[in-house]
Amino acid sequence: MTIKNTGISIQNQFFYLQNFITSPRTMGTLMPSSPWLCHAMLSQIDWTTSLDIAELGAADGVLTRRILSRMRADARLEAFEIQPAFIRKLNQMKDRRLQVMAHSAEHMSTSYDAVFSCLPLLSMPLRTRIRILQTTRQQLKEKDGVLVLFQYSPLSEKLLSRYFTWKKIRVVKNFPPALVYICKPR
Repeated sequence: MTIKNTGISIQNQFFYLQNFITSPRTMGTLMPSSPWLCHAMLSQIDWTTSLDIAELGAADGVLTRRILSRMRADARLEAFEIQPAFIRKLNQMKDRRLQVMAHSAEHMSTSYDAVFSCLPLLSMPLRTRIRILQTTRQQLKEKDGVLVLFQYSPLSEKLLSRYFTWKKIRVVKNFPPALVYICKPR
């Protein structure tokens, strides 16, 4: 498997750093996801049948663009983001399949085949984490719905286990190295 390293511009790194300094509890990282992390996440679903997709914590669209490149023409993507600077960047993407949701993932109200999450669960208040995981479980379609998320630490596993059965993959080609969780509702 060959993955093109698209590189991260100094400007993009600075943009992430600025947002992290402004709001570390909602940002959770200093760098965008690597191509290897994105690939590990996107390889977990069947793109021929996944028509209704959500992305939680879309940031500036690193994963969003890759999701859109794999989606069918008749699929739709709801990208949830609460940071105003990132919302502006996401709204610049011109793709009719993308709807930017400028509010918390706690308020998802649609059924999804797949949900991708880049949210920093451990940085969030416990009640917010619980509401997001409960809502995600409720909004996943009963048959074959899947949540794919990454974290930098295994400390979320106990909470994930309350709502999902899961398996994990370690991605070392990311800064910092990440754990990808593939979760099915309990």
